[in-house]
Amino acid sequence: MKIIINDILLKEALDYAKLSRAYTSDTHDFHEGGLDAKQKKMFQGKIGEKAIKQYLINNKIQFNEDKSSHKEADKYDFIIYGKNRKYLVDVKTRTQDFHTRTLEMVKQMKTKNIDIYISVKLEKKSNSKYEVLIIGWCSKKDFIKKNRIENNGYLDNYVLYDNELRKIKSLLNYL
Repeated sequence: MKIIINDILLKEALDYAKLSRAYTSDTHDFHEGGLDAKQKKMFQGKIGEKAIKQYLINNKIQFNEDKSSHKEADKYDFIIYGKNRKYLVDVKTRTQDFHTRTLEMVKQMKTKNIDIYISVKLEKKSNSKYEVLIIGWCSKKDFIKKNRIENNGYLDNYVLYDNELRKIKSLLNYL
């Protein structure tokens, strides 16, 4: 499923990235380039989140978007309200074709109470529009059950490959 990012969501993502660039955690910044690279990566991540916001709206799923300050690390991207409970959601945004895994740092898996991870891929179109492919989703339990930990030069990460993710349409039934 693909989501085209409208101008309002694009502006939300850009505004947040500009505000947070000096505060983005060095723990997660394994990209070179200083503040400009941090802003770009934050913007790309926020575009992925905005695509999921649009998906939730389109599917009439009740949610709250994270409203933490740009000066602090967020604890989740969304709270989704299911039939019987709420779920904390983290959106994982990819930017390259060779990115074929959904990762969560082992340290964060232990300290953050995320229930659902949604993987997306950002694609910039020639007309300056952003299109986001929703690759799939998984639960924290899926990561734990698979129990695959990889370290490719930057900390230990739980890993699920694309073929191990659930189809996004199944999320509606899960909730």
